[in-house]
Amino acid sequence: MKVLFIVNISDLGFEEPLGTLYLSAVAKKRGHQIFAVENKIASIESKIATVKPDFLAYSILTPNFPYMYPLIKEVRSKHNIPTLIGGPHATFSPEIIKEGGIDYVFRGECELSFPKFLDHFENGRSIAEVENLVYLDNGVMKTNPLLSLIENFDDIPFPDRELFFEYGQFYNADVRSIMASRGCPHQCSYCFNSQYQAIYEGLGKKLRVRSVDNVIAECKELKERYKAKMIHFFDDIFPFQRDWIEEFSERYRREINLPFVTNASLHFCSEHYISNLSKAGCKCLLVGVETGNEYFREKILFRRMKNQTMIEKAKLIHSYGIKIYTQNIIGLPHGSLELDLETLRLNISMGADYAGAYLCQAYPKTPIAQIAAEAKLIEENKEFDRSFYYSSNIKINDKEKIQKLRLLFPIISNFPFLLGFVYLLLEMPQDLFKPIGKLLHGYKIKTVCLNYHMGIRSFINHIKLFFSRTIN
Repeated sequence: MKVLFIVNISDLGFEEPLGTLYLSAVAKKRGHQIFAVENKIASIESKIATVKPDFLAYSILTPNFPYMYPLIKEVRSKHNIPTLIGGPHATFSPEIIKEGGIDYVFRGECELSFPKFLDHFENGRSIAEVENLVYLDNGVMKTNPLLSLIENFDDIPFPDRELFFEYGQFYNADVRSIMASRGCPHQCSYCFNSQYQAIYEGLGKKLRVRSVDNVIAECKELKERYKAKMIHFFDDIFPFQRDWIEEFSERYRREINLPFVTNASLHFCSEHYISNLSKAGCKCLLVGVETGNEYFREKILFRRMKNQTMIEKAKLIHSYGIKIYTQNIIGLPHGSLELDLETLRLNISMGADYAGAYLCQAYPKTPIAQIAAEAKLIEENKEFDRSFYYSSNIKINDKEKIQKLRLLFPIISNFPFLLGFVYLLLEMPQDLFKPIGKLLHGYKIKTVCLNYHMGIRSFINHIKLFFSRTIN
């Protein structure tokens, strides 16, 4: 069978869509043909004419759906080719199959069910036997059971990076993405993981870690075949198990020896963990601070940690030469401008090398959406923006000032003397400091996150990508 993935490339920068690449790898292993094209109608039409696919496939996030759905309908109306939808939005909102223009929906992990679906279709077998699949049977929505979560990821082939051979922003990138694990031990109210864990209750471990052997083998492929100069570990939280991190640290430094950046939870940032990350070559940790108010952190975001502990953890991370990129949520339900300024002050106290601030999004079926809905704080009939930078579906006091604070947040965090002028700055037009914030963001991406020896050609390509992305 031939499948053409239509990918929202313009929003991705250099970061490969690993989910699509995994699906391509497992399907090709079973003898199917997989292709990819950017989400531009002219490119799609040309590719369909050339490939003549049996299926069109999309992996979609919730904020992307309003933006992508008109394209899905347009393409489906022009071509008698069944459409497959997967990804987070399909997992939590499978009822989109009733919208029209969508033939099949896949929920959850599909490295096993996706190739099984293609096999069944090719051999004329019933799709009622295909796990994770949602479809319409005479207009009635049918939801097949979920498969258990994959226990051993060493059995799954590496992502098919040849899929994007035609797209240099991925294929020629010298920063390459990889996942050493799947899952997250936390159940934060704003994240899909809490609901994901709920639908997979009793169907396997929520946190699974690949063997060090397997991870090192993929890193070698990235370094030797794809000429990677830096690795981005895309895990929700980089593995923190004591034996694993010790073995990884020693072998990665000896066999790979490339700088890397990854996500970490401050809860697991012990000195043993941080020292091993540093020894391995970690240059930057992306950590969630989220809010500077301990009550809101526990009661609204379902996270527990004292501010003083965060400050001490940040000091520990810096002591090992690792930079910190913090992620913060402003405009929380029941929040205020003063609450968000508490968050800014905490970031200053932590010495964040870059402090990113994002507007809170009450995505459907997340706990924070329920909290906001119960307080009647959801703006009705407001579609999600493609990015959590620009707007929020939550009713917020001082919303205009909080939207300005999102832009000012990293600027003031890096230049703390400006905190004394924050109320004055919030009265100014945001266009005055928007370009400053963008330039600072770009500079910090280079000096904090992408902290490696970058050639002139790569530097120019990163600048082009940064300024061409629609959701920076």
